Amino acid sequence: NLKDLSEHHAIIITESDHLGKAFFKDFFGSLKLNIHQYSFDEHDETIAYSLSIPFSSTLVFAACMKKQDAPGTTFRKHMDIAKGLLSEDDYLLTEILFNPYTVGQVEMIRKELKDLLELINARDTDGLLTFINRVRKNVEG
Repeated sequence: NLKDLSEHHAIIITESDHLGKAFFKDFFGSLKLNIHQYSFDEHDETIAYSLSIPFSSTLVFAACMKKQDAPGTTFRKHMDIAKGLLSEDDYLLTEILFNPYTVGQVEMIRKELKDLLELINARDTDGLLTFINRVRKNVEG
């Protein structure tokens, strides 16, 4: 909803031109965006976290996907996300994934998948519940 962007965020690079920073601060402020000022390095780290994790996860989901005759709601939602991601400009996708901080984020995904797979293979209910509860805390308000 373009009328209320108060829950959205914009980043202004601190090393940017002073007039450019002032322009975007006024512009983003007029849209009621939450404005954050980061260095180039802090920006890259934030982008790796906020975009590389969902992009990588979505690409892996799409890589494993096959056509479903009766997809469930969750599957369809994930497929819609994957289609949206894959409709993005290839250059944008590669720039985000080649971010210097992306490797660390993808390694974290790999570690969590490895841990999850071990719990599933061991049929470790207590361990899986501990994992799920830890993850729940990550997504709580």
